[in-house]
Amino acid sequence: MRLENCCVKEIRRGKSPKYTENSNVLVFAQKCNTKHNSIDVSLAQYLDETALKRYPDDEYMQDGDTVINSTGTGTLGRVGIYRNTDNTKGLSIVPDSHVTVIRSFSCINSHYLYAFMKAHQSVLEKKGEGSTNQKELKPLTLKEMLIAIPPLSEQKRIDKSINIALSHFAVIEESLN
Repeated sequence: MRLENCCVKEIRRGKSPKYTENSNVLVFAQKCNTKHNSIDVSLAQYLDETALKRYPDDEYMQDGDTVINSTGTGTLGRVGIYRNTDNTKGLSIVPDSHVTVIRSFSCINSHYLYAFMKAHQSVLEKKGEGSTNQKELKPLTLKEMLIAIPPLSEQKRIDKSINIALSHFAVIEESLN
């Protein structure tokens, strides 16, 4: 199925933010989607709240959103998954214009979709268009991407298997240190 048909929210980038020293809303930038396969919301800056009217309710990030860096040499195509637990400040958060948010229907396991997208990260990295220093991964490219969608029970089984494997890797890595 095409990715755009898997999503409850239109696949689009965030907006160019106006920053401030402090507010009740954070801006999720591409640097928050780290190269170490994690999300680091502590790297987020504050949004100037005078710009809030530009952000409809569905623009605020939600638990399980897949995030893809859409610009930048070395970060283009990087896939992450946003979890509310990543947001230790507990503030609302919106994506900036260098991040595309993918929010799946409830009949698609968000962790499965993230794992599928992460498995295809190297393909996404190569789909950037534009000049060498200004490459971008367009939302249309993502919308047209084909996604394998097994039954929900199989998606959950795949997600569980990945988590078990990752926990085994963590034990091995700890024993090596």
